[in-house]
This record gives sequence, C-alpha cells and structure tokens, in this order.
Amino acid sequence: MTASRKVSRAVVPITVAGLLALSLVLVAGCGSTTTTTPAGTSEPGGTIENVQQQALDVAREANLKLIDSAIQQYYTQNGTWPTSINQLLEYFGGKMPTDPAGGTYYIVMQGGEAKAAVR
Repeated sequence: MTASRKVSRAVVPITVAGLLALSLVLVAGCGSTTTTTPAGTSEPGGTIENVQQQALDVAREANLKLIDSAIQQYYTQNGTWPTSINQLLEYFGGKMPTDPAGGTYYIVMQGGEAKAAVR
C-alpha cells in the first residue's frame, strides 16, 4: 500500500513592497556588481550609489507596470480610458504607489491607449 502525500501551496499576494524587496535582491546579486563604462565595457565593483540607483529604477519600472495593469482593468470595466491617475485609486486600496525617486505618476495617451508615466 502506498501513501499519498498532499502538498499545500500558499498563495502570496504581490505587493509593491514585495516587488521592491525582490528587485533589491535581484539588483544586488550575490555581492558582485558590474559597472558599464562610457566605452561600453564592463568593470567589476560598482558603487553602492549605482546599486541604489538601479534598485530605484527597478522599483519605478515595477510601479509603472502595476499602474499600467490598473489602467487596463479600468478600461475593461468602464469601456473608457482613465484620464486621471486618481481614477485608479480603487485598484490600489485607496493609496497609489509612490515613485521611489520622488517623481509623480500620471497618465498619458499613446497610440490611442492610456499609459502610465512619471515626471
């Protein structure tokens, strides 16, 4: 007689903080960094400031993707594109993601579709 084993899997919701933490781990790597010189060659030993900037850039891109997803959900539910970033508050529990570099997220129209942007 063989015994079967039941495997349970937890569903973990994705949050902006979770994406930021993951991006910091991915950017930091395993302790080694590579810096690209103006000539396009790589040299080891990037500065902490470079790693921090890369982490901010990754977090910003993650936020823009989340906002783009909310824009698509809004369009699917309403049949029109949102004209204000505030129209997306309900998709973020009433609080919009904040730009890690202090910028402001907004909506632009590109090719007939709304897209997230930052200034």
